[in-house]
Amino acid sequence: MHRNILKAFSTAVIAVLPGCMSMSGISTTAQPRHADQLDQGHAITQVKHDLPWPQETWWQVFQDPQLDALIHHSLQQHPDLRAAHSRVAMAEAQAQATGAMRSPQASVNSTLVRERFTNLQFIPPPWNGHTEWNNKATLNLGYDLDLWGQREEQWNSTLSRMQATAAEAQQVKLSLTTALVMQYIAWSQAHAQHDIVKARLDIAEQQLSIRQRALVAGLGTDIEVSEAETLIPGLHAQLEISDERITLLQQQLAALAGEGPGFTEHLHAPLLALNADIGLPASLPADLIGRRPDIVAAKWRIEAANHNIASAKAAFYPNINLLSFVGLQAMGFSKILTESGLIAGVGPAISLPLFDGGLRRGNLAAETAAYDIAVEQYNSTVLQSLQEISGQLVMLHSNGIQHTELLDALHLAEKTRKLATTRHHAGLANYIKVLDAENQVLSQRAALIDLEASRLNAYAGLMKALGGGTLPSTSELH
Repeated sequence: MHRNILKAFSTAVIAVLPGCMSMSGISTTAQPRHADQLDQGHAITQVKHDLPWPQETWWQVFQDPQLDALIHHSLQQHPDLRAAHSRVAMAEAQAQATGAMRSPQASVNSTLVRERFTNLQFIPPPWNGHTEWNNKATLNLGYDLDLWGQREEQWNSTLSRMQATAAEAQQVKLSLTTALVMQYIAWSQAHAQHDIVKARLDIAEQQLSIRQRALVAGLGTDIEVSEAETLIPGLHAQLEISDERITLLQQQLAALAGEGPGFTEHLHAPLLALNADIGLPASLPADLIGRRPDIVAAKWRIEAANHNIASAKAAFYPNINLLSFVGLQAMGFSKILTESGLIAGVGPAISLPLFDGGLRRGNLAAETAAYDIAVEQYNSTVLQSLQEISGQLVMLHSNGIQHTELLDALHLAEKTRKLATTRHHAGLANYIKVLDAENQVLSQRAALIDLEASRLNAYAGLMKALGGGTLPSTSELH
C-alpha cells in the first residue's frame, strides 16, 4: 500500500511539473515476421510432413560407433563448447548481480582518522587547534522502491540475455557436431576414392604389362607401350594426393574433437550408412522458432531489448530510495562507546529528473534502435532457416534423381565388362578390352561415391537446419 501511495505521489509531482523531458517521437518500427506467414516454396510444401523432429543424437542414424565416440569426446573436450558454457555461467552471474539490486542493501562502514582540527570553524574546545582521533562506525540500510520498475526491467533483461546465451551455447554444440559429421563424411569419401585410384593404378599396370609382352612378341608398337606408361605416373600422383587428403582430414577431425593431430591416427576407415526417410515434421515451420537454437537466441534478444526500453522509460520518472543509518561517532576513543556517541538517521532520497541535456531521450532512442536491430536479426535468422531447409531438400531430391541415373550407368558399365569378359574367354577379344570396361565401372563407382557423400552431407545439413534435436526451453517465450 505504501508503495502505491508513493507512486501516486510521484505521479502527481509529474503532473504539476512542466514537460521538461518528453518521450514523444521515440518508438520502435520493426515487427517480427512469423515463419508460417512466409512463402515456403515447393521444396518444403511438396515433401511429406509426418516425421518427428530430430533427436538430440541425430548423427547416430549414420550407424558408425566410431563417429559416435568422436562426437561424444568433442562435446566433452572442445574449447569452443567449454567457452560457450562459461559464457552461460557468466550470464547467470550477471543476472544474479542485477537481481540483487532489487533487494534491500545493508553495509557497515567505519573510519578511524587522525586529524588536526582547525581554529577557524565550529570545532569546540578542547579539539580546535589540536590533533585528535575522529572515529565513526555506522550500519547503513537502503532500499530502492523502484516505483516504475526500472530495476525490475533491468533484471528481466539480464534474465532474457541469459536465456539467449544458453541458446547460443546450444548453437555452438550444433555447429560443432555438424562440422564434425561433415568432416567425417569427407574423410569417408576420401578413403573410398583412394581405393578407386588404387584399382585404376592396378589396371594401368596390367595394361602396361600386356602392352610390353605384346611388343616383345611383335604384336604391339612402342607407341602403345608409351601410352600405357604415361598413365602410371599420373595415377601415382593421384594416389599421393589422396593420401595427403586423408591425412589432412584425419587431423582436422582431431581438432574438431578437441585434441592434437595424433588423436585420430588409430582410427579405421569409416563405415557410414544412411537408411532414413527424407521429410519434415508436421509442425514445420510453426515450431521451428522453438527448435533452432539461433532463432531461440534471437527471440530472447528481442525480449531483452524490450525490457531495456521499459527500463529506459522508467528513468524519466521520479524515484524514491529509503535510507537509514545507525552508529557511533566521537572524537577520541574514550567516549565512542557511550550513549553520547550514538548517531542515527532515516528518510527518503527523492530523485526528480528535470533537465539532463537529452541524456534520457538519447538512452531511450538507443534502446529503441537496439530493439529494432534485434527484431531484424530475428527476421533474418528465420528467413535463413527456411532457405537452409529448402536448400537441403532440393539437394536431397536432386540427389535421388541423380542416384537413379548413376545406378543405371553403373549397371550398363558392369554389363559391358561382363560382355568383354565373355568375349575374352571365348578368344574373341584381348584382355585390354576387359580392363577398359573395368575402368568404366570404376568411373561410375567414383561418381556414386561423390553422390553418396553429397547425400550424407545434405542430410546432416537438414538436421542442422531443423535445430539438431534442440528441445523448447521450459521457460519458452509466450
